[in-house]
Amino acid sequence: MKGQVLVFCLFLSLVFSACDSRSEPNGKYAFLNDFEGGFGYFPNVILGVGHSGKAYFQMDETMEFGPTFTQTFKNVYGRPFSKINYSGYVMMPDPHNMAFLTVQVWDTTGSPLKIVQTEINAANLGANRWKEVSIELPLADWYAPDRQVRCFVHNPGKQTFFLDDLKVEFIP
Repeated sequence: MKGQVLVFCLFLSLVFSACDSRSEPNGKYAFLNDFEGGFGYFPNVILGVGHSGKAYFQMDETMEFGPTFTQTFKNVYGRPFSKINYSGYVMMPDPHNMAFLTVQVWDTTGSPLKIVQTEINAANLGANRWKEVSIELPLADWYAPDRQVRCFVHNPGKQTFFLDDLKVEFIP
């Protein structure tokens, strides 16, 4: 069972490996996954009209956790950050869909130190339309170069909905 979870986590990490990283003029360091680069490699990347571009990601009954950005702080940019902003676009076809946008900070022993999440609820977003969602984590007490950040969508009900333009921003 642990092996399956590890393989699944590695798969999700590879999905985010198709991310573009870029430094923005306002000092943010950002990783964007628009799923354009992952098409053809992952069965949950769908070719079609998403929020932007020609591909998007489908969460379904087989997925409790969506594409995951996992990185040690020192490997992001080599300098401290004051906060993390995780955002993306979601479309939920069922008015009862519900998921969580999640940011976690883990220590070097593999234990979570801080977990923040915000509910993504179709009743609040409106069904069948792309809507931006975001969450922010101030890092005042959580930043250390050897700690790891994980950003992902948690789908506890294993429902079907769609993601596009997931972005992780590190703000100095």
